Amino acid sequence: MSRLKLKTLQDVFDCYGKENLVPIDLLKQVIFYTSRGIQPVYTCESEKMKRKGQLVCWFLKSETQWAYQKWKENRPK
Repeated sequence: MSRLKLKTLQDVFDCYGKENLVPIDLLKQVIFYTSRGIQPVYTCESEKMKRKGQLVCWFLKSETQWAYQKWKENRPK
């Protein structure tokens, strides 16, 4: 299955709907998800002032439900 190549975050929102996406900017959590085969639909620099210059990955909520439960159970301290 190939993913769409969307150029902007607004394109991603228009395609998937903002309510169907979850932004993850904690690198350990991104690695946890991707190591379990869940790939982000979009990656960009964070728009939050406190996180400027940091990576944020946008995942589909429907794909992250199982991984999020496992993340909560095994979250690094």
